[in-house]
Amino acid sequence: MKEIEKGSQWRKWDLHFHTPTSYDYGDKTITNQEIIDTLSTNEISVVAITDHHIIDIERITELQKLGQEKGITVLPGIEFLSDARGRAPIHFIGIFSEDCNLTHIWGQIENRTNISKIKGEGAKINEVYCNLENTIKLIKELGGIATIHAGEKSNSVENITHSLPHGDAQKTLIAKLIDFYELGKPDDKDGYVNVVFPAIKKHLPMIICSDNHNVKKYVLKENCWIKADTTFEGLKQVIFEPKQRVRIQGLKPHQKAGYQVIESVKISHTNFNPQTIYFNQNLSSIIGGRSTGKSILLGAIAKKLNCDKDVKAENEDYTNFVNEVVANIVVTWKDGTVNDNRDIEYFPQSYMYTLARNRNKELDNLIENIIKQDSSKNQLISNYETFSSENNTDITNKVNKIFQLQEDLIKRRSLLKEKGDKKGIEAEIEKLTKELAELKSKSQISEDNLDKYSKLRAQKDSVSKSNEILGDEISRIENLKEKFFINKEIEFELVSISEENRVIIKRKFDELKVKFQREWETEIDKIQTSNTAVKTVNEKIIEGIIIDPIYLKGLEAFQNNTQYREVESKLKIQKDKLADILIITKEVDKLKEQIEAFKTSIKDSHREFLNKIEAFREDLSVSRDKLEIKASAKLNKRKYKDLLYNSINQQSQQGQTIVGVNLDTNENYFSSVNQIFEKLLEKNITLKGQYSHNSLCQKLMASNFFEISYDIVYDDIFNQMSEGKKAFVVLLLLLDFSSKDCPILIDQPEDDLDNRAIYKDLVAYLIKKKKERQIILVTHNPNIVVGSDSELIIVANQNGNDSPNKNGIKFQYVSGSLENTKEKDKSIGITLDSQGIKQHVCEILEGGNEAFKQRERKYAIAME
Repeated sequence: MKEIEKGSQWRKWDLHFHTPTSYDYGDKTITNQEIIDTLSTNEISVVAITDHHIIDIERITELQKLGQEKGITVLPGIEFLSDARGRAPIHFIGIFSEDCNLTHIWGQIENRTNISKIKGEGAKINEVYCNLENTIKLIKELGGIATIHAGEKSNSVENITHSLPHGDAQKTLIAKLIDFYELGKPDDKDGYVNVVFPAIKKHLPMIICSDNHNVKKYVLKENCWIKADTTFEGLKQVIFEPKQRVRIQGLKPHQKAGYQVIESVKISHTNFNPQTIYFNQNLSSIIGGRSTGKSILLGAIAKKLNCDKDVKAENEDYTNFVNEVVANIVVTWKDGTVNDNRDIEYFPQSYMYTLARNRNKELDNLIENIIKQDSSKNQLISNYETFSSENNTDITNKVNKIFQLQEDLIKRRSLLKEKGDKKGIEAEIEKLTKELAELKSKSQISEDNLDKYSKLRAQKDSVSKSNEILGDEISRIENLKEKFFINKEIEFELVSISEENRVIIKRKFDELKVKFQREWETEIDKIQTSNTAVKTVNEKIIEGIIIDPIYLKGLEAFQNNTQYREVESKLKIQKDKLADILIITKEVDKLKEQIEAFKTSIKDSHREFLNKIEAFREDLSVSRDKLEIKASAKLNKRKYKDLLYNSINQQSQQGQTIVGVNLDTNENYFSSVNQIFEKLLEKNITLKGQYSHNSLCQKLMASNFFEISYDIVYDDIFNQMSEGKKAFVVLLLLLDFSSKDCPILIDQPEDDLDNRAIYKDLVAYLIKKKKERQIILVTHNPNIVVGSDSELIIVANQNGNDSPNKNGIKFQYVSGSLENTKEKDKSIGITLDSQGIKQHVCEILEGGNEAFKQRERKYAIAME
């Protein structure tokens, strides 16, 4: 495998390195082989030879030959000493392409700068000063790039002091001419990022170099990593992507775990050129014309790794062909493992657009799954679902109870009516009492004894009535022993708990049930003991009365008086009726009070379906950068209206009004549901056959018509976004809120997005996300490839008369980086071999040239 097939990769570069040709080199006996061997030992992939005021063509040519054998690219360069602009002269460097016409370049520099004084006037090398601006312009004219010493380093740009006239302006001018800042030490970069770059309105790439003058003492202050092909063209990419392509640090940047990176896919299908296609660990872009095997390659990898999404669900022949390819490929991971069971995320064509339309609530399900990834948020949702279920049961029981109470109320009112009119009974009692008094006055008993007898008789009747009522109450209380207040089972709630804990909890729960049942019965018995004691006392009072001599004397006096006994009997009946009326009236009042309490409780409990969501909705909300998911309570109007429509007879104006209610606000809803609730209790609504007033009341009040809803915000509210922006936001949801680190495979995301979203949002997002996860995508949009600085381009081609493949095979691929450039050679018959990757991008992708120019303009604008 050629390293170029994996695209731009991080390697160590040293862009300021001297040889014995420099006048101040430490050991002139050092050989070129020793130089290359030392660089190889230190894993340097690219070195720039930057001797003072000289380009040693012969030495550089030999170093390039020796370096090639060790995989080291040697770039020719030269270090200049500029005219003084402060405390000391400034050093700057010109670097040129590895395949440039070095004789021409050195001739131009030697004759068009003050270096000519060395040969012409015999000036010493370290006493010659070259004009900074003119020399840098010459370097650029000759196709080179310029670096300058920066930071706290002698002979650096920082020595242009602020006290000199136009000092700051000169620094800004230099920044516009220079391509790289060479730092003196790693810590200097923070000052440039935070202070210098904002001031000059340009972010220059920063490098650190050895400035080595004796290879036997080769020491790096820190590693300088550049992500590029080991070519001058690769180095130039750092200028266009200064934040993405260079790092000063010890370890290789952005390394992903081997099991999270697809290394390669080997294809052995008859329709494909037998080859192994390698992938970059960051962003690999597959491009090509129509029907060149782009999506087939991506889909086959996804299917090989057991992805369950269809590549093209509507095309059976295409699907069958992909499955055929799957059987003839081998996917190898970066850790050397061939494993088809490792996780990936695959998004086929139009996947984001389909999700954004949310036809089958796919987007709702995605968002809920995102929220539930957080265990605390998942618990909130789970708690709410449990509450909703329990609230449903509680309200159902209350509705049943209220209808039972209403039945009891009807019975009590009927019984009250049967007992007679209270005023009439009171008048009858008054009349009979007078009659009885007249009869008593005619009796043989003294007035004093008569009075005592009357009181004893009244006391006996009252106590007897109390005992009668108390006896009934004792029976009802005894029945409560069987109605234990914890009579539920909890097996359902324990389903998701481990077997070990489930057994423990169930055992403890049952033990406590037995314990509480015993305590409950004990407390009931205590109450019964007290009631029985009262009843016994009352019985003794009655017993005492019936043996009292005065009572017996009175009883004897009136027992033989038939008229007296008749009036007395009538009076007792009327008094018993009145006592019953008073008791029933109290019961009626109590029932009405209970019904009102239950009505209030049911209404309050029903409102809790909303209140609970409102209480924790902010705790459910999440955000990533500009993307927010905000939770709220949403009334399911359709569900509510469907219930009304299916249950209420709408032939009357009342029914039509109820069903046609306006539900613009939650308060309108609660007003509606409460009004219907009251009418159902009054049985003042005509219903359809399958519903009773009780059953509809249960359904209406116990059902939760509120849902946890999620609003997506990314600058705008989701529903107000364009279709393209919606699809991009779906991509953010899929990736930003995922805890996965596995590779991402995306097929033509631009099909779902509008152009503005592609360049502004998607490109920036890919640049960020590729550092975290491997991305392999198919695209025909050059802005994605170039704008996101794709590390690897895989060009797909289908054999044809104008685009032949090797051996006429149907599908063939070639890979390389954006900096892989070679002008088209029409003498080469194989299409993919005829030009460089950059040229393929420009030829295949409409607007490819413009995409490259746009990237370069971005750099040029920063220099202006």
